[in-house]
Amino acid sequence: MLLLTRTIHFNAAHRLWNPAKSEEWNYATFGPGANLAGYGHNYSLEIAVAGTANADTGMIVNLTDLDRILREEIDRPLDHRHLNNEVAEFRDTVPTAENLALWIWRRVEARLTTDGWPCRLSSLVLKVTPTFSVELSAPAAAGS
Repeated sequence: MLLLTRTIHFNAAHRLWNPAKSEEWNYATFGPGANLAGYGHNYSLEIAVAGTANADTGMIVNLTDLDRILREEIDRPLDHRHLNNEVAEFRDTVPTAENLALWIWRRVEARLTTDGWPCRLSSLVLKVTPTFSVELSAPAAAGS
């Protein structure tokens, strides 16, 4: 089994806020992250796919196709966006790094399957700051 890893970067803002909870609860839970205007991050995302090299091409997945998937599923909907306001799934779900990583996993995994690539998503690392990241791997993400 081979692993192929690709890294992309995107910038996005968000507000840590649970609309089902009170204002007091949100500020007590999320502190400055509950700021009405939100705040931003320069995210780094590493996506690893696992598979065996195709006998004809020598590739697990064509990087041009993987780049297209990442551009369409991650970069376009997230880059320079306010997650709470511009990404429907985060209007009612707190856009924490954990929830964002799961959202990314589901989109990329679905596209690899839909586009018919004989590889699977193996792991992803969403780096939020130089000292904070979230990592998902295939067995853990399957139960999400």
